[in-house]
Amino acid sequence: MTHPRTILVLRFSSIGDIVQTTSVIGTMKKYFPESKIDFMTLSKFAPLLEGHPNVNKIHAVDINAGYKKLRQTGFEMEMMGYDLAIDLHNTTRSRIIRKGFIKTKNIYIKKPRWNRFKLFAFHQNDFSQNFSVRSWMHEPINYLLPENYSTENTQLFVSKAEKVTARNLLQNYDLDGRYFVITPGAAWAQKRWEADRYAKVIDDCVNKFQMYPVLIGGVGDDICELIKITADSPVIDIHGKTNLRESLAIICGAEFVLGSDTGFLHAGEAMGIPAVTLLGPTSRETGAGVLLKESKVIEDKNLWCRPCSQNGSIPCYRKEQYCMTGIQPEQVFSAVSKVVAL
Repeated sequence: MTHPRTILVLRFSSIGDIVQTTSVIGTMKKYFPESKIDFMTLSKFAPLLEGHPNVNKIHAVDINAGYKKLRQTGFEMEMMGYDLAIDLHNTTRSRIIRKGFIKTKNIYIKKPRWNRFKLFAFHQNDFSQNFSVRSWMHEPINYLLPENYSTENTQLFVSKAEKVTARNLLQNYDLDGRYFVITPGAAWAQKRWEADRYAKVIDDCVNKFQMYPVLIGGVGDDICELIKITADSPVIDIHGKTNLRESLAIICGAEFVLGSDTGFLHAGEAMGIPAVTLLGPTSRETGAGVLLKESKVIEDKNLWCRPCSQNGSIPCYRKEQYCMTGIQPEQVFSAVSKVVAL
């Protein structure tokens, strides 16, 4: 197969990984411009790709769908007659769906589990020097593309109407100027920086750059409240008050986005917004890091114990989590200053 006309891409979570798959979609669309590309993901993440110029249709899957429902979904996809299905997740859920493919050619991503195990357990890095989550996600389609193909950047879409709504929302908080976004929450505590350090960076940014700080996150991101009461400067805290599309629109209007290794930083880059990311237990070998040349990473590359897990879920086994406590507000503000100066 050299020219698939209809393509189904599967990736169910999470925000950052789904954002990275848009690079694969862009690459496919560049080399096969006449193809129609559909996307399958969990229903709670489906809004992420709304309006995407390269996505023809989004298939939403209920997170609670059981084996029978997933098999049925696979049969339904088979009936749609796709030329090619690309599984960029390769989990139990996606494998059940792929069982329904009979005539549909399907390919899947292979996870570098052995290399990751050696990296975490023995601190032996066998990943290539040029490894990135973006290059890894292109591996299943290498055989379809020219020998020296180039990968596309990630891309998300926010409409003009959504941008206006986001600006009006912020104006309700008396924000009518430049602002930056902080996403301090994370699914795992090991990836979170301390609230008082965020507050220090916020105060320095407000004093030097006269930009408003806007905190976003989920309902459970209580660190946002702690940052707000700790900072000396006024802070707009809207965590838990915006949906996924509203959060994207707010980020789209920011000067930069700051936080640990979370999906909204990748989303910001996909909209051309520079990111300043703090890497603790994760690294580029686990899918972390940034890709825009304007973005900055703060990490201790010489710390022997990191990375220690793929997503930061493993509790630190040292007396102190040096990968996060070692990051100082001055380092972060210095990185922010370079981003703002660009």
